[in-house]
Formats: sequence, structure tokens, C-alpha cells
Amino acid sequence: MAPRRMLAQVYRGTPELKLEEVEVPPLENGDVRVKVSYCGICGSDLHEVYHGPLTCCPAGQPHPLTGRTIPETLGHEFSGTVVDVGEGVDGERLKVGTRVCIEPVISCRECESCKQGLTPLCSTPIGLYGYSRPGGLAPFVNVAQTNVHVVPDNVPLDIAALAEPLSVAWHAVGCSSFQAGETALVLGSGPIGALVTRVLVARGASAVYVSEPSLVRARIAESCGATKVVDPTKEDVVKRVMELTDGRGVDVAIDCAGMQRTLDAAMEGVRKKGRVVMVALWDKDKKPTVDMWNLLSKESTLTSSCCFNAQDMGEVLAALSAGTIKVDDLITSRIRLEEVFDKGLEVLRSDPSQVKILVQLSGAMKA
Repeated sequence: MAPRRMLAQVYRGTPELKLEEVEVPPLENGDVRVKVSYCGICGSDLHEVYHGPLTCCPAGQPHPLTGRTIPETLGHEFSGTVVDVGEGVDGERLKVGTRVCIEPVISCRECESCKQGLTPLCSTPIGLYGYSRPGGLAPFVNVAQTNVHVVPDNVPLDIAALAEPLSVAWHAVGCSSFQAGETALVLGSGPIGALVTRVLVARGASAVYVSEPSLVRARIAESCGATKVVDPTKEDVVKRVMELTDGRGVDVAIDCAGMQRTLDAAMEGVRKKGRVVMVALWDKDKKPTVDMWNLLSKESTLTSSCCFNAQDMGEVLAALSAGTIKVDDLITSRIRLEEVFDKGLEVLRSDPSQVKILVQLSGAMKA
């Protein structure tokens, strides 16, 4: 039985994130109640708290799918155990005691994109658990069964909490049409860039070159399997990549930094018929310039990657279970729920050595 009230990290608008007592909501049809074990802090949480509301809906502007606005409980990278099931839930797949992680995208499930499994491309603006419905920075959260993935028995729940950001990286690599044996350039080695590098290596890249100015993050890239890390403040990234590939260029470039210079380096660093994927978030008011002559003359492809879908998370969980990809070394800090602001958000934005900070949920329940 869940308690009636609990403590949660509630976002009320920039820069207000507070530990507050909230009600444990009743279960709705098709939902399961998850007792949260771990919840990761994401770069998008930083943007939300310090510059939002961005993904959360401001007061008076409810989300079209959930009808919710701030205040909202944050947290979209979480794992835990099912403790209750609502009416209409598939009891064979999800039962009390099932270990799960969450696919956070909330979509209409009815449009053409959703029917094809492309939920992030829903015709209605998507929502996310942790922004448009209560998230995992609380001991309990109700989640639609369609958003719940069963965690393999041999995958620990702290590792399962990283299935969400790892799925973002997995999807980005998939969007590049990458094939084993190809070469790649990754621009930026923050949390997502580091995971992209690790995914490329796990999926058989013959070489992965990383552009990263931070020495600390360069070392993280190396630990993820980067063949060579180039400091863009000291070397010409494109020139160095061309030297490393005998003037050919890489097959794939993935921009995880989202700046004009990284986009330029990605476009110039790929071979003829090369593929460039934009996975970084750009501010809505920034309009990057694309060198169309470069694009046309090489017949290269520029595309993008948005979130991920159920198939990606399923493949990620299978890879974690098989041991073909590991992420335990990328958990750089573990904190308590009451420490989310001071030891989570503040540290993540100031310490480049942090990759994934996990919140371990315990002792936050009320009778």
C-alpha cells in the first residue's frame, strides 16, 4: 500500500524547485503505480529549472494531452518496482513486484505517427513524465502501462534508470543509418555525447573521433571508447579528422553540442554521401546557417533525432542485459531526494566531470 502523501521535488517556475509534500494520486484505468528506486537528473532539467518553464506548461496554458500546468513534480529518467495496478492493465506483463523503467513520452497514440510507433513525432505536441505529468523525483508515480518497460532480471535498477538517456543516444545513432565498420565524429562529450560515443563503439564503429574542449570530458570520451579526442580550441577539428581518415572524412557525424561551429564541423567532416545528425537542443530563437553548397556538392544528408521510441528502449534493455554495452562507470554521483537542487542541479551545471547524477529514493514518504 502506498501512503496518502509523500515528499516530492516540485517545480513552480524559474528558479523555484522545492521539496514539498504532495498527495499520492489515485490510480486511473490503464496505469500502474511505481515505487521509484532511482531517478537521473538530466540536462533538460537544468534548462527547465533555470530558464523555464520550457517543457512544463505555464499556469493558464494546460498541456493539450494531460491538461496539466506547473507546479509539477520533475524527473523523467527513472526506474522502480510496480506496487499496484489499475483496471485494464495487462496483468501477465505487469504485476506487483515487476521491475520497470519508464519511456517518458506522452502522445495521443491515435495519429499516423503514433500508430507507426513514432510517438515523439505525434501530431499533438508531446508531453513528458516529469514535465506534463508527475515524474520520478518522488517515492511513487503513476504511469500508463504503455510507457512502462520491464527490466531484465540481470539489469540492476540503478543501471535501468540510465536506459532513458541511453535510448536517446541509441536513437540518434539509428537516425544516422550507421552500420558496423563505419567511422564517426561526435561533437561534444557531455552526458549525451558520451553515451553516443559508447553506443557507436558497442555497435561496431571502426573509429570514433570526438571533438571536446574540456579536458575532463575528453577523458570521459576516452573511457567511452573514443579513438581520438580533438580539442577544438587547439586544433582545427575538420583538418584533424581529414588527416585521420586519409582525406576521406567520416561516414557519420553526430552533433551533441548544438552550436554553429559544431554544426559546421559536422557538415565539413563527413565524406561524400556522409550523414549528419543533430541531436543537441537549440534555443528556439537561434537560427543556424547551413552551408548549402557543401551539402549539395557532397550529396551529404542532414537530419535530426528527437527523443526515442519504444523499440529503441527495448533494444537498449536487451543490450544492457547481454552486456554488449555498459554504463555503470557513467554514474558519477548518488544523492538523496532532499539534495536534488544543491548536490544535483547545481553540481551538474558547474562540474564537467559529472555525467549522470542519480537520486536514490528513500525516506520521503508520509503516512
